[in-house]
Amino acid sequence: MQGKVAVLGGSFDPVHSGHLHIANQILQQKAADRVLFVPSGNHHFKRLTIVLPFEKRYALVQKAIQHNPYFATSDADQEGSGYTAHLIQKLCKLYPEVDFSFVIGADNLEKLHLWYDFPYLAKELHFIILPRPGYPLLPEVINQLKATVLNIELCSVSATDIRQRIKNGESIKGMVPEELEQEIIQLYQEIT
Repeated sequence: MQGKVAVLGGSFDPVHSGHLHIANQILQQKAADRVLFVPSGNHHFKRLTIVLPFEKRYALVQKAIQHNPYFATSDADQEGSGYTAHLIQKLCKLYPEVDFSFVIGADNLEKLHLWYDFPYLAKELHFIILPRPGYPLLPEVINQLKATVLNIELCSVSATDIRQRIKNGESIKGMVPEELEQEIIQLYQEIT
């Protein structure tokens, strides 16, 4: 891996069309050359919200992106602390030739300064910022960062909604990659 790589982290519980839309927009708007999907581990602060085990979420992400040569996955956060700074440091050691950026939603801007090792992140990392309805872009924060704001209309798909629809026996057609729809339904039906 080399060049400009956008790190798209998340629980991906499950991976859905919104994640893929964001990744495609990052490439189309030339914010990065590649997108690295990094599913989060079962960290202490996410344990109550993550439903599927890491291995199953990771496998679903791999299947969802397998046909796009500009997408890749990493398990770098599986056993990590859950802190972005630690993840980026680990990725930089694994891929020293890569110029990493990190994708965040505008909903994170207000409290970004509270993130673990924020001075390191602000100095070393380029941020790709996704506008979110109801959250201002906060130029006073963005101006402190190396940042690109994507011009993107986000999908209204959410993993929580997908899980709820599966639980209720409702369709998730179009919300997840078509080739994964039945597998996702089966996985989440097994645990509810």
